[in-house]
Amino acid sequence: MSWMGTGYDDIETAYERAGGGNKGPRRVWMRPNSTVRLMFLDDDPTTFWEHQFQYNNTWTNWEPCVVRNKLGSECPVCASGTEKHPEYASFVGLHTVINMTPWFTKKAQQEVCFSREIFAAKLGGEKKPGVLKKLKKLREKYGRLRGLVFDIERPGEQTESCGSEFDLVEKVEPSDIKIYAEKHLREYLERVNAKAPADKKLTMEKLLQRNPWEPIDFERVIKPRPIDELRAMFSGRKRSDDDEVGGGSSGGSDDEMPY
Repeated sequence: MSWMGTGYDDIETAYERAGGGNKGPRRVWMRPNSTVRLMFLDDDPTTFWEHQFQYNNTWTNWEPCVVRNKLGSECPVCASGTEKHPEYASFVGLHTVINMTPWFTKKAQQEVCFSREIFAAKLGGEKKPGVLKKLKKLREKYGRLRGLVFDIERPGEQTESCGSEFDLVEKVEPSDIKIYAEKHLREYLERVNAKAPADKKLTMEKLLQRNPWEPIDFERVIKPRPIDELRAMFSGRKRSDDDEVGGGSSGGSDDEMPY
């Protein structure tokens, strides 16, 4: 039996049930006051409790909470907090999306688009519900999320880094996603290959191999670190109350091509 949950029913009992750091698909991260266009590839989220923490001078570290996910009785990440800055875990729901908004690598100025990414939405609390509840309402409104294309806005710095305002752009039938993907990728290939040297040209096969338009198997991708490794990471590193508590990042280098 998986330690992860599936679907929106879990978010109703998340707090009642509460008792890794992974290289992997890029996570959606938006600058404040920006908009991205995303297609959802799955209807239901994969849900669990997760920490985000600073390590090796970056906040692009995520780890399933050992205690709240009932993986063990000791969570070194939780223990690294202080009374002033407790190390909270957030209940998150992960969806698979295709990022349809182009961006450019800093050094080579290469266009990157149509990468398969993780949309990590937090549940939030009663006073301040998170994006996960908005997705639940959208799922109920449209009957599905798979194949829906949204323009998603992050309206300010104090809003969730994955964006929080959803504007439906297009509804693609799940059975037509492959045709839709090949049409847009063909246009993308023409653009990038026109500027690429002969030995750097991309192919449809390569694009779809690295970024298939199918849901991510999160149970395979997200593996909790062994408890001994977590203990070693946080041993002697109890956070000072004077430490700055930071935010997130994109989960990938701006110069990392996803192909």
